[in-house]
Amino acid sequence: MPADGGGVLSPVYRALTLGLVLSVTLVAFLWLGVATVLPAAARDLHGLDHFGWAFTAFMLANLFGTVVAGQGADRHGPTRPYLQMFTLFVFGCLAAAVAGNWWLLLLARALQGAGVGGVLALAYLTVGRAYPDALRSRMLALVASAWTLPALLGPAVAGAVAEVSNWRVVFLILVPLVPIGVLLTLPALRRLDPPEAPAPGGGPRIRLTLLLVLGAGVLLAGLEERDLLVMLPMAAVGIAVSLPALRRLLPAGTLTVRRGMPAGMVVRALVSTAYYGVESFFPLSMIQVLGLSTLESGLALSAGALTWVTGAWFQAKLDQRDAGGGRHSRVVVGFALLLAGDALLTLAIGTDLKSVALAVVGWGIAGLGMGFVYPAVTTLVLGLAAKGQEGAASSNLQLSETLSVAVMTGLGTAVSAYGSAHDWATPTSLGVVFALTSLAALLGIGAGLRTRTRD
Repeated sequence: MPADGGGVLSPVYRALTLGLVLSVTLVAFLWLGVATVLPAAARDLHGLDHFGWAFTAFMLANLFGTVVAGQGADRHGPTRPYLQMFTLFVFGCLAAAVAGNWWLLLLARALQGAGVGGVLALAYLTVGRAYPDALRSRMLALVASAWTLPALLGPAVAGAVAEVSNWRVVFLILVPLVPIGVLLTLPALRRLDPPEAPAPGGGPRIRLTLLLVLGAGVLLAGLEERDLLVMLPMAAVGIAVSLPALRRLLPAGTLTVRRGMPAGMVVRALVSTAYYGVESFFPLSMIQVLGLSTLESGLALSAGALTWVTGAWFQAKLDQRDAGGGRHSRVVVGFALLLAGDALLTLAIGTDLKSVALAVVGWGIAGLGMGFVYPAVTTLVLGLAAKGQEGAASSNLQLSETLSVAVMTGLGTAVSAYGSAHDWATPTSLGVVFALTSLAALLGIGAGLRTRTRD
């Protein structure tokens, strides 16, 4: 391809640019938008006691899809895994639309998660390979902006569609758009030369990731068991399988929160727990506890996206002003905001207040904190990466995020199952879930202080 081609929307790159942006928009809508309708699906399919697994299955499969797609692209070029991942995405959407019980819906969510993780990994990989240095940063910014519209409008649109039809249609409306994105993207993907040889170490990383996914799944399944004689052995096996794999996949010192990059990995995990853990159960809280409709719940969920964008904008402006010198401090401030927002949600949902206004305000404050922490810690970690290792650092950040969200949603499901077995009211169970996300934000303050290296 030409050195710059005149821009990311020039004739040379236009089809690829539009195809990648549409691909990311589709998977982002599935990631962010369908959260609004999952409570209705759980109610219809009698899955409320296992509600968190709709997100846990998605995130665990997302983790595996990310690694498999990346390794497939290194071995064969991006075209084959791109088609494979979008095939999983489509089958997952179709399976969810026709699911007759909650377990089939969870299988569909796993297919969706693998497809979404793979498509996102391939989108960023393609930007790195197909665009020259002069255009790469602009294209990365454009791909990142593809998340904005689904974040702002996805929950409301999904809620509106479910109101006028039913939740199954939300999964189907994405399918007709997939061929458009694929047809725009494929010609340019086929022109990318595949590597001459497989990337070294790819097989072990896939095996380690599979062990991590299996171990985490066993652990989370064990936490749902009501019989201690079953729960404790399953939890022990899950930890024994996943912990060594995690230790080898992440940078040395991550599990002990060593200063610098390892602490940054922990920050990414905790901020994802504190924010996405709330997002997973927020629509359920709005509908089951506060009596909102699906559409109203979607509109309330969009508040966090709006404040996230606002926080990220402020973080970028402050970054320009102090040349990044204050990023460590903004990580800590962001976690303080997340702690305040999650605590307000705990009060609004888990106590007798039952306040929609307080819940939305709390969610908005949490989103503002996320906007400060997320870009700041990502930039910090990539800045600490050795030259040529930025891709590995980015992959490890994504692994930390995905695993933490899967574990948090699994813990939320375990809390719900325990509450159901002990006759807890729904607000009490959800209040405990939000208290756990508040704890993650509190721990994040300490981890954020350790992102600053001693020199």
